[in-house]
Amino acid sequence: MAQVSLSGAVQIGGQDVYTESSVQQMSLGVYAETADGRGYRYCKVGATALVAGKVYQSSALDATNLQVSGGFAVAAAAIGATEVTTTTTGTITKDFLAGGYMSVCVTPGEGHIYRIKGNTAASGAAYTIYLEDPIRVALTTGSNVIFAKHPYDSVVIEPGTPTGVIVGVASHVITAAYYGWMQTHGPASVLFTGTGVAGKAVGSLSGGTSGSAAPAIAATNIIGYHMATGITTEYALIYLTLN
Repeated sequence: MAQVSLSGAVQIGGQDVYTESSVQQMSLGVYAETADGRGYRYCKVGATALVAGKVYQSSALDATNLQVSGGFAVAAAAIGATEVTTTTTGTITKDFLAGGYMSVCVTPGEGHIYRIKGNTAASGAAYTIYLEDPIRVALTTGSNVIFAKHPYDSVVIEPGTPTGVIVGVASHVITAAYYGWMQTHGPASVLFTGTGVAGKAVGSLSGGTSGSAAPAIAATNIIGYHMATGITTEYALIYLTLN
């Protein structure tokens, strides 16, 4: 994880916090901080433009083609290998997983995570994953793996109940499929549902208004804490702690 402390204009790599770019200018997930302590991560927007003050998540989890129950069976891969081929079928476009992750969920090799460089395309067929990191523990035909895109690749509005990882709050509008910054830390204006009490925890909403935060309850993600009393349907002042 890279971290850059900024002063003056909120700018890093030629793209300040409140601008957008059609071309990727730095690694997804890079962290930058303003002089007053607000934190941001670099992201790619999904198919719909960001809306200021709304809560966003990673692309939805895919239990058919990426996180199949029990994991994908694979061909054997020796220590040092940088390619892994599934023997369980799936459907995926070329390099859809580039920048994402492979986790070994069934031994041999369980508990290890690898960054993905790219992948072959498949339509109801086996496919090959190309890795940035070489295999550290040899995989056998008994090993199973699962995959995920980078959480800051193609972010989408939280749909009312999360279907992915909560990644932050949009501080400004960014065009669909463009690149820019998502706020993850410090004071933010956030759509709120319910009654909020100053100092109390704020979570992602479960079963309600898309893109809204709510009072934290069991089994929801804590995204921060109230800096003032929260009023339903208004935009509350929340101190984000997602980092």
